[in-house]
Amino acid sequence: MSGNLITNPGAESGLNGWTTLEGQAAVITYGASGYPTSTGPGPTDRGTSFFGGGSVARTRLQQTIALPLLSDVDAGRARFSFSGWLGGYAAQDDGVRLSVEFLDSAQLPLGVVVLGPVTASERGNNTGLYLRTANGTVPPGSRSARVLLLFTRTGGTSNDGYADSISLSVSVPGTNLLTNPGAENGLTGWVTAEGAPAAILYDTSGYPTSTGPGPGNRGARFFAGGTVARSRMTQTVTLPNPAGIDTGTTRYDLEAWLGGWTSQNDRAQFTVTFLNASGQTLSTVVLGPVTATDRGNATGLFLRSATGFVPVGSRSARAEVLFIRAGGNANDGYADALSLALTPGSM
Repeated sequence: MSGNLITNPGAESGLNGWTTLEGQAAVITYGASGYPTSTGPGPTDRGTSFFGGGSVARTRLQQTIALPLLSDVDAGRARFSFSGWLGGYAAQDDGVRLSVEFLDSAQLPLGVVVLGPVTASERGNNTGLYLRTANGTVPPGSRSARVLLLFTRTGGTSNDGYADSISLSVSVPGTNLLTNPGAENGLTGWVTAEGAPAAILYDTSGYPTSTGPGPGNRGARFFAGGTVARSRMTQTVTLPNPAGIDTGTTRYDLEAWLGGWTSQNDRAQFTVTFLNASGQTLSTVVLGPVTATDRGNATGLFLRSATGFVPVGSRSARAEVLFIRAGGNANDGYADALSLALTPGSM
């Protein structure tokens, strides 16, 4: 993992590393009269200072960063984690919007992610800062990232949009923890919990083809629901590096290619449940189903993904694929290229 790519992410070095595009930003000390305190809502690891909007209606700060891991970026493997603590003052709606643009070598935007503003209503009219986060895939072709803070005043004389602990990191997910994620070994590694899941060859008559919608790196087979109304298969994996997980900074990346047959609403759903050492559920993430409408009534499989942080205390993860038949004889819920990968974080 790259670590935080942003220079001076929390105003501890004044405005060093940031370019003022508009207005006049302020560096404010926690506990200054009329401003957030060191014990109020805000980062637990906050320093002594945070960014404010100064005394003008609009202030903009910018920082442009060269991206690492370019070969992984271009292969679509690089993931970003973007976060910031954003807030304001009491019932005023002064706020700050944090964004990142991913740019190609000609500085043209390939994608943008926006966090905030955090409104007075969202803050419960409290003075303080609140965490906002986003995760995703760095657009292939990206060479730099432009981070922008926009502080906006809606009333009063001070621009009371506040920001602190801004972070942008880039990483490549770890190894897929699932055994036989694409049916290349039949149902090996999976436990049938209900019905009769099947492993089917691409290009079998009446099923998805090897050239239709589906994984670019698909093998010869995919999973399907068999000939019953409901099929379920499960797999439980032990999670690596429990000490890292318990720091709260280990990220998960889930992917599944899910689909069905023409206009039928047979479908598949991929669920991962994180469990503690006693087998109790800590959190659940669900991908799909991909409906006939989602597929445009095309036969094939389509990518669904999710990313987030592994809950502290997690020791295993239970993966489950549920196939549901809506009509006909065959259960035409399809799944392939299932993936659960973990990426260690950095404190």
